[in-house]
Amino acid sequence: MIEGSGRARFMLSNGTVFTIDDALYSPRSGRPLLSFKDIRANGYHVETTKEENVEYLCITSNLYGQKRTLEKLRCLSNGLYITTIRTIEANHMASQKLPTSSNYLLWHDRLGHPGQGMMRRILNSSHGHSLSHKDLVFSEILCQACSMGKLNTRPSYAKISKESTSFLQRIQGDICGPIQPPCGPFKYFMVLVDASTRWSHVALLSTRNAAFAKLLAQIIKLRAHHPDYPIQSIRLDNAGEFTSKSFDDYCMSLGIDVEHPVPHVHTQNGLAEAFIKRLQMIARTLVMRTKLPISAWGYAILHAAMLFTCQLRRHSVPKWDLNAGGAYMSIMNPPPLYAI
Repeated sequence: MIEGSGRARFMLSNGTVFTIDDALYSPRSGRPLLSFKDIRANGYHVETTKEENVEYLCITSNLYGQKRTLEKLRCLSNGLYITTIRTIEANHMASQKLPTSSNYLLWHDRLGHPGQGMMRRILNSSHGHSLSHKDLVFSEILCQACSMGKLNTRPSYAKISKESTSFLQRIQGDICGPIQPPCGPFKYFMVLVDASTRWSHVALLSTRNAAFAKLLAQIIKLRAHHPDYPIQSIRLDNAGEFTSKSFDDYCMSLGIDVEHPVPHVHTQNGLAEAFIKRLQMIARTLVMRTKLPISAWGYAILHAAMLFTCQLRRHSVPKWDLNAGGAYMSIMNPPPLYAI
């Protein structure tokens, strides 16, 4: 592990002196390593020769058109060239990134393992923490749980270019399941996503038949909390619980259009399916990180939904729709405080 960087000056076996201004300090390294780049940066050249079936690396100089071999390094079986180094001067400064990286990973765990882009936005738009994205080198930070839990077999489609223009103009919903093993009595979960503000709602279901009651309860709640923003359309899959005549009659009485995508064309309901995919990715990572049993997936899904809601900011709302932005902020007000 790299713990610092600084200036190093050393001499090889035949007296050739090297000066490296940006040498990396790693106390756990078994041997010093010298790169071809540093050799050339000191004005020398490299070439390989073979003598008696033994390969050598020659460090040469070219002064006034005269080539001179300064060092000859024997090749080992692992492909490295070996020599002896005598240190003349070595100054290094301990890196300050380790505690910052540790704090970053701590908040990365707490926030549900978001990606680097989302973590940057959270650090810029929140307070109550001591992190600064300017002090972080994201390429040096590795989360093993993210590497395992966010593996994708196929790329997902990009989001649709034409979005709804106002809050609750179109809600998309979908059901995921059955999931084995069940989380207590729950084998499914249902998601609802607003196409404009990305407002979302997640509910655990014991059976698919319970989705009808959960959806009606959420419609009633939205109409009560946001009377100025009536629901105009709901896009759901072709499951039987969403195609019943009683559900269509209820939505028709409220002036809500019920839309169903073409069977097996998942992109028409891609917003809800992408949200399910993201919830599963975060929940799977949380379960792997905490080493909880797989049957705890329901709690991880609800926790991931809460974290996703906290991560949403006004930049997710179309700038050309101030009304939708106001409704979104009324849902998310007050903004989350990230503090220990």
